[in-house]
Amino acid sequence: MGDSAASFAVARTVEEVESLRPEWETLRASSPTSDLDVFLTYLHHAPGVVRPHVVRVVQDGRPALLVARIEDRRWPSRLGYATVSNPLVRMVTVAYGGFLGRVDEATAPALVDALWRSIAPDEAEVVRLRMIEQGSTLHVIAAERAPRLSCDRFAQPTLHWRSALTGSFEDFLARRTKKVRWQARKDAARLRETFGDELAVRLFRTSDDLDRLFEDSAEVHRASYQSRLGVGFSTSDVQRALTRLAMDRGWFRGWLLYLRGAPVAFCHGSLYQNTFWLETTAFNPAYAEYRPGAFLLMRLIEDLCVEGTANSFDFGFGDATYKHQLGEESRLEQDFSVWARRPRAIRVHVTRTAVLAADRSARSLLRHRQLITKARRLWRGRAAGGGS
Repeated sequence: MGDSAASFAVARTVEEVESLRPEWETLRASSPTSDLDVFLTYLHHAPGVVRPHVVRVVQDGRPALLVARIEDRRWPSRLGYATVSNPLVRMVTVAYGGFLGRVDEATAPALVDALWRSIAPDEAEVVRLRMIEQGSTLHVIAAERAPRLSCDRFAQPTLHWRSALTGSFEDFLARRTKKVRWQARKDAARLRETFGDELAVRLFRTSDDLDRLFEDSAEVHRASYQSRLGVGFSTSDVQRALTRLAMDRGWFRGWLLYLRGAPVAFCHGSLYQNTFWLETTAFNPAYAEYRPGAFLLMRLIEDLCVEGTANSFDFGFGDATYKHQLGEESRLEQDFSVWARRPRAIRVHVTRTAVLAADRSARSLLRHRQLITKARRLWRGRAAGGGS
C-alpha cells in the first residue's frame, strides 16, 4: 500500500509549526478549523492547550500534515441533554479537516500509523480525530489500525449538511420545496408588516465593530435555549481572538436582526475557500412567533448570493429541520477516539462507554416510537425555561 516508504516528524513548538507555513499553505486547508493562523490563534488563546502536535508525513516524496494539538479539557458524557460525567482528560485532538494532503487507500495507512507512533505512551489518555466521515477511507483505516477495545464505540454520528450556492437567491429558492418557498416569503412579509421601519438587519465584517457584535450577540444568546444548555456563542478570549482574525482576513460575516432597536437574532460564519461556514446562531424566544431566526438565515443566504463569492454553504453539524429543508447533500460524521491502556484512561473510557450506550439505547427507543423530535423540543424547552 505504499506506507513502507513513509517517514514522519512532529512539530511540537509554535516555532516548528510556523516553519511549516509554506508547505501548509501549498496543501491548503479545506476548512477554517485547520487553517494555520486559526490553529495558532487557538493555541495561543484557548485554555488547557499544552502544545501543538503537528505530524509531517512524507510518503513516496509527497508531504502531508496532520494538524493536532495536545490539551487538557473537560469531556462531558451526556444522557440526552443531561451531563452525567465530565472528567478532565489529556487528549491529542486532530482538528476537523486536519489531514492536509492526499488521503486515499494508498496513503491513509501511513498517515494513521504516523499519528499513533508520534504519541509517547505517557503523553495522552485519548487521541480524538474530530468528526471524520463515517465509512470514509480514513475512518475505515483508523478503525482497522486501532485496538478495538480501546475505541470509543458509542460516539454519536451526526449529519453534516451542505448546499450549492450558485446563481441568484431566487435560483436558490427554486431548488427548495413549495412549502419552504412559501414559508420564507411569509416570514419576511409578516416581520415587515408588523415592525415596518423598526426592523433592521446589520452585517458586521470588520474588527472596528467587534465590541458591538459581541455585546448584541451576547444579549440574544443569554435569552436563547443554547445559553441554558451551555453551547453556542461565547464571549471567551479565544472566541474574540478567532473572530478578530476572521475579520482581519476578510472571512467573517455576522448578521444581526434588530426589532424596535433590540437585537433579536444573529447568524455568524466565515467565508473560507469559497464556502460559507455557518458557525453560531440564536434567537430570542420571546419573538418566536415571528420566526426571526429563519428570516435572518434566509436574509444572509440572499446577501451571499448577491455578493457572489461563495459557491457552497456549509450548515455545520446536526439534523435541525431547517438543514433538511435547505441542505442538498449530507454525510454522517463522528469523532473517532482511541483510549490509552492506562488505569485512569481505562476507568474514564468504561464510564463514558456506559453513558453513551444508555444514551444510544434511549434515542433508538424514541426513534422507534417516532418521539425523538418531540423529546428534543421538550429538552430544549425545559432548558429555555430554566428547567421548569
